[in-house]
Amino acid sequence: METKDIIIIGGGAAGLMASCAAAHVLKKRGSVLVLEGNAKLGRKLLATGNGRCNLTNLNVSPAHYHGDVTAIQDLLHEYTPEAICAVFREMGLVTKADSEGRVYPQNQQAAAVLSALRWDAEKYGVSFSEEHTVSKIEKVKNGFTLICTDGTQLFTKQWKTLSGTRAPANAVLLADGKPVYKESGEVQFTDTGISGICVFGLSVYAGEFFALGTIRNKKYASLAVQLDLLPDMAYQDVLDYLLEMTKLYPARAAGDLLSGLLNMRLGYMLVGAAGIAQSEPAVKIKAPQLKKLASLLKGWRLDITGTKDFSAAQVTAGGVPLTELDPHTMASKQAPGLYLAGEMLNIHGDCGGYNLHFAWASGITAGKSAAYRCLKEEKR
Repeated sequence: METKDIIIIGGGAAGLMASCAAAHVLKKRGSVLVLEGNAKLGRKLLATGNGRCNLTNLNVSPAHYHGDVTAIQDLLHEYTPEAICAVFREMGLVTKADSEGRVYPQNQQAAAVLSALRWDAEKYGVSFSEEHTVSKIEKVKNGFTLICTDGTQLFTKQWKTLSGTRAPANAVLLADGKPVYKESGEVQFTDTGISGICVFGLSVYAGEFFALGTIRNKKYASLAVQLDLLPDMAYQDVLDYLLEMTKLYPARAAGDLLSGLLNMRLGYMLVGAAGIAQSEPAVKIKAPQLKKLASLLKGWRLDITGTKDFSAAQVTAGGVPLTELDPHTMASKQAPGLYLAGEMLNIHGDCGGYNLHFAWASGITAGKSAAYRCLKEEKR
């Protein structure tokens, strides 16, 4: 049986930052091990920000978080965006903010963030073990015994021809046909459904629905998303545009009617969804068909049939209540010697770097606290 002073379960953002923080305190006087179930560390981290890693946001405040927010106000006050950027700068990573406050590595590569964390951890003696999934944790007298085994996108109707297509939209989550949540931003169409920043916000509630049949603890029977694909235009403006195009270009194929308004693949598909033959000359399109097409553009409804599982999630909600922790140390009140951080906790942030910011801040706090506990016990 291998013995370590500190074992960190999960080599994601919070776990990697916790390993760095713990190792800095111990300065090789103790041993830190990171166990990761996947074949590689930081798999989700590499996917964030479309591969660029939006690692924090200059607008971080409690208003951008959900869950047990009151408990993390001091943490957010201590670990500001500037403080987090300074931590990464000490690792050699230069960062840059965009006009909306989203902070990225200077080279726009998520791999640079992962490398900085790993190099810093290894410099101070952290070891890593991939493809080791912890299946059981047992509390023992002087710590814990870990048993290991070796080893969120929404699903809708699928349109293979739309895979990779992106469009700005207002998205409304409908439960039993009633609006329960809305987001705005880019929607991405995939092989299995829809994704994108605004969809991540909706998927938090979709995850609850498919797990429990509820949204915000209220029972519902069905779930759908309604997309306004032309959020800057009113319905009548859209209809007037369509009427104008049929008059200006009567011989144009109906499938090309939206080419000046939407992604061409998306426009072609929606024309068909409105019951219009895509090869038909625009002059032959009837008024009710144009009205239906305008309605689709302003309120395209897609039934949601499921979500991807936890392994594919970029944002998670729910978790251990912060009432069970000391938020100043991330120490469990239930199990002395246990520290929690990141997506294990009942906190999730808006898209735009807020979730990674909490991962870094809580990871630093948990890692430092665990290391100081080790040093204190060493002196006994």
